[in-house]
Amino acid sequence: MAVAAAVGSVTLIPGFIAFPLAASLLASGAGYGQMAMFLTTLMMVGIVTLPLESTFFGKRLAVERNLLAFVYAVLSSVVMGVLL
Repeated sequence: MAVAAAVGSVTLIPGFIAFPLAASLLASGAGYGQMAMFLTTLMMVGIVTLPLESTFFGKRLAVERNLLAFVYAVLSSVVMGVLL
């Protein structure tokens, strides 16, 4: 889960590539919780884009948004891992 969170947080991949990639990883044996973590952090957390986001929204708001998105990613991936 930690590796999926780290990779998703720092990777810039568009959704039309990320979702088929996740499907192929699931077919190869990856877990639903890990894929939920990867996809959620990929779409919502932007470590690489944080400097650009900080210039537009301010550093405090950009960091808060990324932290809250990361917390949501962890919670949703745990729920997905338990349910599926």
